[in-house]
Amino acid sequence: MTRVLHTALFRLPHTLGKNILIATFLLVMTGTATKAELIPLPPQPASTPWPDEDWPTATTPPALQAALDHCFTPASESGSRGIVVIQGGKLIGEKYADGFNAGTRFQSWSMAKSVTHALMGILVRDGQVDIYKPAKVARWNRKVNDVRAAITIENLLRMESGLFFAETYDDPETSSAMQMLFGVGRNDMGEFAAGNTLIHEPGTHWAYSSGTTNIISSVIRDIIGATSADDYQSFMQESLFRRIGITSAVPEFDNANTFIGSSYLHMTARDWARFGLLYLRDGVWNGHEILPRRWVEHARLPTPNSKGAYGAHFWLNEINPDTRKPVITERIPTDAFMARGFGGQVVLIVPSRDLIVVHLGLNYGNPAPLVDALAAIVESIE
Repeated sequence: MTRVLHTALFRLPHTLGKNILIATFLLVMTGTATKAELIPLPPQPASTPWPDEDWPTATTPPALQAALDHCFTPASESGSRGIVVIQGGKLIGEKYADGFNAGTRFQSWSMAKSVTHALMGILVRDGQVDIYKPAKVARWNRKVNDVRAAITIENLLRMESGLFFAETYDDPETSSAMQMLFGVGRNDMGEFAAGNTLIHEPGTHWAYSSGTTNIISSVIRDIIGATSADDYQSFMQESLFRRIGITSAVPEFDNANTFIGSSYLHMTARDWARFGLLYLRDGVWNGHEILPRRWVEHARLPTPNSKGAYGAHFWLNEINPDTRKPVITERIPTDAFMARGFGGQVVLIVPSRDLIVVHLGLNYGNPAPLVDALAAIVESIE
């Protein structure tokens, strides 16, 4: 059915074609949603203003304050630099390490991947892309019968492209990620990642890959017709950031004018919380549809081959079918989903608690102290 609809829309007026693309997305999502029951996303309380400018605030509960204070002690070992806690759409807790404050821009590392998911969602909303069709990657269409040409945007969003990519950071000679970010691939990261060989049939094997996100970002660049970094940045600002009150965002681009969606976006903790609120509120901001209907559901539906760890460019705390335990910790609800980056960067979203916890830090060792810190914050406001 989707093949027929996709072909037909090119013969239809733009608005009707756009509606059919969105209907196709919803149709496929309806079939997929039976694989997991998701906690409903809470609406913004009618009495709480949206944080278009300043965040509405509420008193910090004493237990939460104690949990925040502990994060910034040597005993914590969480590496915390900045934490913001939002519940019910209000800022209820905030704390920074010495040298950091509410105006500090923090690097995303891989949290930028979740922002890339939002950018693709905007194109879906506008009927410019069908994620269930092969991705339009020039490198995969330069020769006849390139097997990579069958990879869909959906395969990429779920980290199931089947492409080889060594997501390691210990040896620059063997690390695809280091070669892409700092080596031979740095000038055109999407092209570098797209050049890897197919080692699994698309959609059959889950493997986390920063290269995958930069392929997606290069596809976005081509769809929006960006011929400069300024063009791409304007799209990000006008279609996403400004519409949800984000004013501090500084994205980075490679020499091919592609947003480095795998790793490089800088924002304040409060603006990272705004991004979290957009997803907690089902892609709607103050009555305006920023993301298409069910796009947030798309993000938090578990990718089966990830065994509960991953949705679509968001990490999960779902039950691992092998262990029958949450993949991260039993101390955080299993409906939680999160943008997560290297070194302790997290935007934790918990629909069942109407809760967002933004943690920005420097934790490059044992992740257990960070997990404990996040869990303690969640538990303090039950």
